[in-house]
Amino acid sequence: LLIHTFLYAIILILALKYCDVAVVPRVTKIGLSTANFWFRSLWHYNSGTDYSVFWRSFTQILGYISLAACAFWAGLFFREVIKSGRPDGVGVDKNLAATFFLYVIAAAVCLLFKLFPMNYSPVAVAGKLKFSASFPAFHVMLIITAMGSSIFQLWDILGEKKKLAAGLTALCAVLMAAGIFGSMASGVYWFTDIIGAIL
Repeated sequence: LLIHTFLYAIILILALKYCDVAVVPRVTKIGLSTANFWFRSLWHYNSGTDYSVFWRSFTQILGYISLAACAFWAGLFFREVIKSGRPDGVGVDKNLAATFFLYVIAAAVCLLFKLFPMNYSPVAVAGKLKFSASFPAFHVMLIITAMGSSIFQLWDILGEKKKLAAGLTALCAVLMAAGIFGSMASGVYWFTDIIGAIL
């Protein structure tokens, strides 16, 4: 699954660079433009200033919740490192270490695409003077990474308490789905930005 997902992400990046590329006035060139413009019109967003303030705010709140979840698990990892008394991480819970390095990789991917943008947001949101890099959709990637790792950690920690683990897993899954939907409905990302973040 990991290998196929990585290959699909590479194919999407190449398609964005070379397939059905259109120039968006004042913004950027966007690949797979027919699908991206269709998706925006599906939500009735047509002009360069058209987006939903409600859904953007909603995804920002979910983003803060996701950052808090990441900080919690990373904090537990650092506590384990300090308790072990060894900087090489021997004696640290392997799942917490894997989760922390997942966050490092996700942050590196986001930084890479900020430094070398694939495309820019279809809108300049209020409070920002310019269009920002939008691939992959940062909020979607953050929410999936945070909630997915939380589900993994919850089952690891609450293995004996299956009902509690199942309830918290359901909550994380709902937040993940809400984040993806909210980002789609917000109008601040292209459709391919969201697909890229999911991959």
